Amino acid sequence: MKSKVKLITFDATNTLLKLCVSPWKYYANVAEKYGYQIHEDEIKKQFLYTYKMLTIRHPNFGKESILWENWWSEIVQGTFAEKIKDNEHIKCIGNKLIQDYKSPKCWCPADGAVDILEHVKSQCDIGIVSNFDPRLHEILENLNLSSYFKFILTSYEIGYSKPDKKIFESAIEHSKLNLFTDECLHIGDDYKKDYLGAKKAGWQAILVTNNISGLGDINPLHYFKNLHELKTAIEFQNKFS
Repeated sequence: MKSKVKLITFDATNTLLKLCVSPWKYYANVAEKYGYQIHEDEIKKQFLYTYKMLTIRHPNFGKESILWENWWSEIVQGTFAEKIKDNEHIKCIGNKLIQDYKSPKCWCPADGAVDILEHVKSQCDIGIVSNFDPRLHEILENLNLSSYFKFILTSYEIGYSKPDKKIFESAIEHSKLNLFTDECLHIGDDYKKDYLGAKKAGWQAILVTNNISGLGDINPLHYFKNLHELKTAIEFQNKFS
């Protein structure tokens, strides 16, 4: 790495946070409470299709077009469109899912997340840079993680999504530090959004993922399979530098 790191930002989903169960399993469980037996495979197919289409029609959780709550309501409607015809039930299921996905019912810290946050908190400032809706603040609070972060930036609130360099520029502004870009390090699981996005913004970057396909020409020193491997590497180096 080029310069001593003074700011570390983490991605949220699949980096510091994990889903306790798959969305299709949780959606099936909630639907069952309203009397609907729907196979997870059917839910998965419709969920992924609806998510893809809605992301095209209303990028960044509808930031420029609809409220994020309405965005997720449309996800629920599209997921259950062929199976649940009762509009009132769809509305109730949607409201419950939106609320539940703020809580430890659906989210948990990724394995090793607390350990690495504890380890780096004394070395530099820490923030979150995530393509997420505003619920991320409440999720991190409910998981007792909020206190680690100087700031939490969601793409919805900032108006830019990774890999846009503007979200990384905004992170430097929120840090309230006089930083050069190469004094900033972003850690995430997505090669294009996290790793390449940070690199193109002039930041240092580390990729943490088990999925090694399609990574391109990545420096082996910048890639770790999990947070435990990353923490071990940090301890070996004794500091970010």
